[in-house]
Amino acid sequence: MGKPALHAMDDPLARVNVMEYRRGEALNWHFDRSEFTTTILLQAPEAGGLFEYRRDLRSPEDPNHEGVARLLRGEDPELRRIRLEPGALNIFRGRDTAHRVTPVEGDRPRLVAVFSYFDRPGVRMTPDEQRGFYGRAA
Repeated sequence: MGKPALHAMDDPLARVNVMEYRRGEALNWHFDRSEFTTTILLQAPEAGGLFEYRRDLRSPEDPNHEGVARLLRGEDPELRRIRLEPGALNIFRGRDTAHRVTPVEGDRPRLVAVFSYFDRPGVRMTPDEQRGFYGRAA
């Protein structure tokens, strides 16, 4: 990743999560707060639950509002879609890569472990960010 070291997020709620997506549930387009995100698919759904992404859509120097709008309108030819298999390791620059999970279909939920990393130690969410994302503060 071009960094001398990566550090797990120093936040008791955000450093490691297991996300469950049941029938009809999805994760909308977003960018991550962490520069690097690592996921491991623990269980694949029967159908749906695809990981869609657009690499390098923005940068710290250029938020690329026009490009983001094009992606949200479904007009980005560089959109990629992958069906991950259980055990698949996915490492990506979540801060600059727009990504989402399509709606899950069927009775088997999609389970994914998410690990967040930064290029410096000690990064934590504020209590307000924790409450907004997790519904509680640590």
